[in-house]
Amino acid sequence: MQTKILKVFLLFLVISLSSCKKWLDITPKGKILLLSAQDYSLLFDAVTYYDNTDTKYLDDEGWRNASNISSVWNAWNLTAANMLYLSNSDYDRSLNATGNAGSSSTFYQSMYENISTIANTIIDAEDEMQGTETEVKTVVAEAKMLRAYCYFLLINVYAKPYDAATASTDGGVPLKLDPSIESIPEPAKNTVAEVYAQIEKDINEAIPDLNINAKTPYHFNKAAGYALKAKVHLFKKEYDDCITAALESYNLNHQVFNLVTLVNATTHKPTIPLLATGEENLFFATSSESTYICQELINLYNSGLQAYGQTSTTKDVRLDLYKRPSSTIKDYMFMLGWVPTAKDFSRNLEGIKTTEVMLMLAECYARKGQNDKVKEYLQPYLQSRYKNYVHTNLSLPTDITSTVKFIIAERRKELLGGHNRFFDLKRLNTEVQYQKVPTRLFPADPVATNTIPQQTYTLPVNSPLYVVPFPSKVLENDPRLTSNTW
Repeated sequence: MQTKILKVFLLFLVISLSSCKKWLDITPKGKILLLSAQDYSLLFDAVTYYDNTDTKYLDDEGWRNASNISSVWNAWNLTAANMLYLSNSDYDRSLNATGNAGSSSTFYQSMYENISTIANTIIDAEDEMQGTETEVKTVVAEAKMLRAYCYFLLINVYAKPYDAATASTDGGVPLKLDPSIESIPEPAKNTVAEVYAQIEKDINEAIPDLNINAKTPYHFNKAAGYALKAKVHLFKKEYDDCITAALESYNLNHQVFNLVTLVNATTHKPTIPLLATGEENLFFATSSESTYICQELINLYNSGLQAYGQTSTTKDVRLDLYKRPSSTIKDYMFMLGWVPTAKDFSRNLEGIKTTEVMLMLAECYARKGQNDKVKEYLQPYLQSRYKNYVHTNLSLPTDITSTVKFIIAERRKELLGGHNRFFDLKRLNTEVQYQKVPTRLFPADPVATNTIPQQTYTLPVNSPLYVVPFPSKVLENDPRLTSNTW
């Protein structure tokens, strides 16, 4: 018992006293000594929340109660600015990023806290760490995966999507590979290609030493490592490499929550708690979720699979987790709200699930025109999400573009929340056949919200909003750093 208390106290000291340097806008206050691999593993419990506030509503998923927007009309906050797709000329996102107005951390800062005070601290201590060779290698591998994951999020928030023709000159984010609270990244900002190269280096070095079963879903296991490797290749449009990595992950674990049998359509909740320890969560990470989904997404869920060989009785049970909100909420007839609480359903909004691996395999095989493989790897996913689904009746389009669009729509429904849809819109906007211009007719009910003129707002392809500026705090602390543009 005393040992446990000591470890908890040690972790508290590490969290409290460890810090990033001035360029992250934190003042260093001290250090603490860690000894064993088990001690260092406790650092993963200090991983920060993967906040998506800076990009929330910069997609076509969520809906915001109209009264929330009317209350700040012409005096915008970040939520309203994102909801209405206001450009940087209308609203300064650098100045108003999360944390800039107060003492809380920006997304940028929290990711570098994960990288510097957790991942880099562990990696740097490999030679001095006490424990068996396996214990040491495992915790270091998990740290490299965490660093790779955080850099993947950073590069896709603050930079242009990967383009092999321009990645070597496109501005990325700073690579900080040491745990020192005093060091300044050099150069101030690496290119997109350099950041992706570091991500892949960390992943490739880590995978051999990852456990088949991680200590908790908040640590990377081997299936999660291969899944992130696959996702990196997908975003680089390296589809054969994506398939290779995704198959490694799929073969290690392709369990799913069978929502068809678990979701109660009357209570709008699962019949048993679906928590982070569930079988389909390869790596669990969460963020704030949109309470309400928009009418377009509701229609997508309701469309079912009739266009793909299924009957009208084939129903997407994920929509049963939502219900119509109170009529006191403006626009209530044009939205649905998520019902389960975290105690009912811990949604893996930012992490990696087995179902995403299946969808990555399906997209890559679809791009190669191999619809038989698309069907094979979508089977457990579709059977677990659609009531009365008959797999032998699944009929996919004969052309590649239409099949890929089908899978993109499934990704939209399955990976709802977090950064996923924002990232997908961004990467797919580089391909004309898959581009989309999200629109919002807001307010949906002009009678209920008669103080706001009804207008259609759009997020154009390659909008500058797809490249989030660095927070002003960070720019002030390192004058060498400049935000990226598109």
